[in-house]
Amino acid sequence: ISVEVAGSSEYERKGSDLYKSIDVSLKLALFGGKIEVHTPDKTVTLKVPKNTKNAQKFRLKEKGFPNRRSGARGDMYLVANIILPDSDELPEDLRALCEEKLPQ
Repeated sequence: ISVEVAGSSEYERKGSDLYKSIDVSLKLALFGGKIEVHTPDKTVTLKVPKNTKNAQKFRLKEKGFPNRRSGARGDMYLVANIILPDSDELPEDLRALCEEKLPQ
């Protein structure tokens, strides 16, 4: 018997581990907070620390696939995708302040 697992647009599987990209707002990445994330089992609340970087990984222990031989579950890694606001939609005073104060 041959079993073929269908691909997913939401998850990437590497062995027993799962990887999922999560969108994080710029405000949440800069100042921290909580975000709801859907996993195959349930929805979890992830605490995003302040100064989170793009592509930073967060590990959810034993939320991946079970290993057929050992029975142990892999981990799930959430990869932060920082969403930048459209600068044309920012208030004029905030845009001017950002242009002045943000480093090159």
